[in-house]
Amino acid sequence: MRWANLSGVAKAAVIFAVLGFVIALSSTSTSSINGVTTCSYMNYGALLFGALAMMAGAAGLVGLRDLPAQTRSLNIAVLVGADLVGVLHVLRGIGMIGGPCG
Repeated sequence: MRWANLSGVAKAAVIFAVLGFVIALSSTSTSSINGVTTCSYMNYGALLFGALAMMAGAAGLVGLRDLPAQTRSLNIAVLVGADLVGVLHVLRGIGMIGGPCG
């Protein structure tokens, strides 16, 4: 596996997936009304880069037939992995996984 064997879209998908772990811009709000506490959390960095990773992964999977057969399986694995990490980031971004409101 070499970085040079990946398509440009696969490289972008990997970069977006990694940036979802690195860049975070989050907001948290809590309120209490009549003893009922509500909490809201959003991580906009994870949400943005997760969506970008998913879009790049899907776009790369569509264009796989133009790649040589030797690198096709590597690109499939990387693009599907980027899609899965993108889903994880989106779930983190909307606060369903992790976050202070758990």
